[in-house]
Amino acid sequence: MRREPEIPPRNSYIISRMGPTREFHTACQEETYREIRSMLDELVDTYYDDAEHCDFYVKYGSTIIEISVEPWEEDNAAVEVLAFCVQGVKPTAELMRELLALNAEIKIGAFSLVDEDVFFSHTFVGRHLQGPQLLASLNAVATTSDLYDEQIVSQFGGETADERLRNWSRRTRQAGASAQ
Repeated sequence: MRREPEIPPRNSYIISRMGPTREFHTACQEETYREIRSMLDELVDTYYDDAEHCDFYVKYGSTIIEISVEPWEEDNAAVEVLAFCVQGVKPTAELMRELLALNAEIKIGAFSLVDEDVFFSHTFVGRHLQGPQLLASLNAVATTSDLYDEQIVSQFGGETADERLRNWSRRTRQAGASAQ
């Protein structure tokens, strides 16, 4: 029997404005999602709960962290902690070599390049999730991304996630002012 989600009061306005909530594919996925939401309530001051897509977003330094909870196997969940490291970078052979070299050195997580965006992520099994496990993954991904994002931008171009958000916000405000 599917239970209705328990929504923390401070985040209820975000979820209610988003429309229908996501249907969970496994009981473990639903349980893991709720556990992560509860842990985030205790660990961070502000986060965005995208219930429709089963994702959470947290800002850390110059990066944005996405925590996704996906079904895995018959009754389990995969938790991916992903940093939006650099956007709008030209994908070159030199950049790919650099990311592969970093991946060989870094113990937890890996860089990836999708189109013109560089991500850093770590994935683990959600069953029996413990707070220290989530916190360790958040710290590893956020710290690594924050450490390398500006270096990647200075060597290869693009923008950090924070720069992208600020520039988008500035363009949106200017477009609104121009329309008036």
